[in-house]
Amino acid sequence: MAMTTESDFLDAMETEFASVDSFIQYLEEDYNIGTKPGEFNIIGAVNNLPSKKDFADSITAVFDKIDSTGDLYLLTTTVEDERVYHYVYMDEKFPIIFTKANRTDQIPPTIGKFLQNKHDVGRLLLSQRQIDEIRKDIVSKYDDLVIPFFSAKRTPDSNIDARRRPDTDRSLWYRADDGLETYREMRFNYGILPRIMTFEHPNRFKFRVKQEGVFVHKSGSIMELWNYLQQQINRAENIVDCSNTGGYGEVTSSFFDDKEVHVSSPWAIEVEDGIKSSALENFKEHMDDDFWEFGVSEFNAYPEVPSFEAELIDENRYERTILKTKDDSIRVFPRELTDVDQSVRIFNFISDHFDSDCRARKVA
Repeated sequence: MAMTTESDFLDAMETEFASVDSFIQYLEEDYNIGTKPGEFNIIGAVNNLPSKKDFADSITAVFDKIDSTGDLYLLTTTVEDERVYHYVYMDEKFPIIFTKANRTDQIPPTIGKFLQNKHDVGRLLLSQRQIDEIRKDIVSKYDDLVIPFFSAKRTPDSNIDARRRPDTDRSLWYRADDGLETYREMRFNYGILPRIMTFEHPNRFKFRVKQEGVFVHKSGSIMELWNYLQQQINRAENIVDCSNTGGYGEVTSSFFDDKEVHVSSPWAIEVEDGIKSSALENFKEHMDDDFWEFGVSEFNAYPEVPSFEAELIDENRYERTILKTKDDSIRVFPRELTDVDQSVRIFNFISDHFDSDCRARKVA
């Protein structure tokens, strides 16, 4: 397939890059992305396959490969008779997708579907708490930062304080130049947390962060966006490493006449402030939010301890995952089809629902 300006829209296929950082530097300095019109999406992926070659083989089995230069691939597919193009920078653990595809109609059935459905591949999802942490950090760096848009939500079981009507479900979209001040007021009074937030430093950068793990470059320098995406990669690396210590398999048991029995070995999420009984009250309702893509088939809460046991059914694979508390941690017991996308979703749920400072760890 002959390349066109439309397909190679970042004009990158004539250059070989030593790393994804050098590709970002190319976008910033040589391509001069800050002067180009339009926006594009940067999507973090999680690769739990044995190597980046396995990831490359998997994604090129779904998408047509136009060209590649080193680890940068240019792929295409068709959505409703329209060509859609994605660059993918291959990585052993965290490939990055760059695309101008429409987030509503073109990303979900293409790259979104691949990351959601391919076993041992996942999405670099964020918790609402993580977006709020990005807000705090970037506001501390720039006195004149503007938040021209945010989408936020509160559920009655949220562990964020709300001074007014805390038992009210809230969901809002806000667009105005005083978004930062408005968000602070709404967070203080009504205990909301962001799902989408746009950050703008006039004449320097403008980008949007979405809970789905999509970072949208809108204008100006790309470096600030890339800095926060890298932070999320570093955060996810510990989640992936710890979740990979869990497993599901067969062992020989002398108690059952040396027959093979199935055993699930857990990994854990440590809740720094401990399990709170208040977080157990609306666990099922909170997990049933469409974003988490889980159903709760069984849930037993013991608020006097406090502790709980839950069986989750993944809505994509219909596989079960068991959660059980032990002291100040939640142990995650995988099954045969449990994979990295589920692990990231579970961790982010615990972060939002129990403790933003939770951390993944191995079970000795």
